[in-house]
Amino acid sequence: MPIVPSRSGRIQELLGRLASDAAAERDSAVAGLRLLAARVLEPLGSFLAGASPAGRLAALEVLDGIEDRAALPPILDLVRDEDDAVARRAIEAASARSDPRAVPALAAVLTGPAPGARRREAALGLVRLQATGAVEALDPLAARLLDEREDPGLRVAILEALQALDPPLAPATLRPLLKRLATSPDPEVAGRAASAGAGRSGQAPSSARLVELLVSPGQSPEAVATTVAAIARRGAAAIPELVRALEGLGPLRGASAASLRARAALHDALAALDSRVALYDLREALEAGPRAVMPALLRAAARSGDASVVPGLARAVAEETALLDACAEALAAIVAREKLRKTSAAVKAVRPEHRTAFSLLWERAKAVRPR
Repeated sequence: MPIVPSRSGRIQELLGRLASDAAAERDSAVAGLRLLAARVLEPLGSFLAGASPAGRLAALEVLDGIEDRAALPPILDLVRDEDDAVARRAIEAASARSDPRAVPALAAVLTGPAPGARRREAALGLVRLQATGAVEALDPLAARLLDEREDPGLRVAILEALQALDPPLAPATLRPLLKRLATSPDPEVAGRAASAGAGRSGQAPSSARLVELLVSPGQSPEAVATTVAAIARRGAAAIPELVRALEGLGPLRGASAASLRARAALHDALAALDSRVALYDLREALEAGPRAVMPALLRAAARSGDASVVPGLARAVAEETALLDACAEALAAIVAREKLRKTSAAVKAVRPEHRTAFSLLWERAKAVRPR
């Protein structure tokens, strides 16, 4: 009578290969373990306790290929994994199973302190679960959508995913959400919701519209910050509109208070996009030192991190010592980005009459932790 190798021995041999440093060995083990189906779940649980991130990812591939309901709990355990790649793969696997038991685990990730990419993956996973009939998945999604403290990028991603559902959400569910969101202070969220509520494509407001909103009179600092963030999410495509708006303001000399506020906001937005295309204008504005908008100009200087504004910072402190702390924050960011030293050309460009102020500024900047 022939001797048949025990299935237990085969599983242990495959698990040993699953822990291999070689990707080909792990892939081969995944294929073998999937064939053994639910029988591998218990030993796979023991394997996960001491596995490397690569091993845990391989184990997820095994679990993802086992249709048995008992495969879901170990997948859900991994959505909280310390390794982001493992956690995100677990979220993807959990949301693909059309099992409402995954909703609480993904909702906990979405509402918790997890990294942004993981929270976004959890949100999209909840949308997928909702689409397959897990109606309870909509509650945590709606809570994030309606929370004005939430990251606008995440809110937009959730809104887009819900709008793309096929079949769509019931009008009785979607319309109240869109009505609330259309009044959001975030222009991108409000614009998408208003378009969708009106039966249009749900497109975000154009870069030109956002820039127009940015420079319109009467904007509060909070509204400006929100619009700058919306423009920053557009990326480099928004830069030409910002430059055109800046050029449309005309010369700095003799500018009105409203024009100065608009100029500072435009520089803030350009710096948020890491653009230095209008750096010359920022330097001139800092040299002019308009007190009412100096905080915004200094924030732009810190974001751009360009060393050429250092003489302007020294002059600002020399003329107004109350600006020392704000200028020190900007200088600290520039030092960190440009690896600035006292022997650097930008430092040598500080005028002699501003040297005393610059020494004070340099010492204060050394105590500042760059943001």
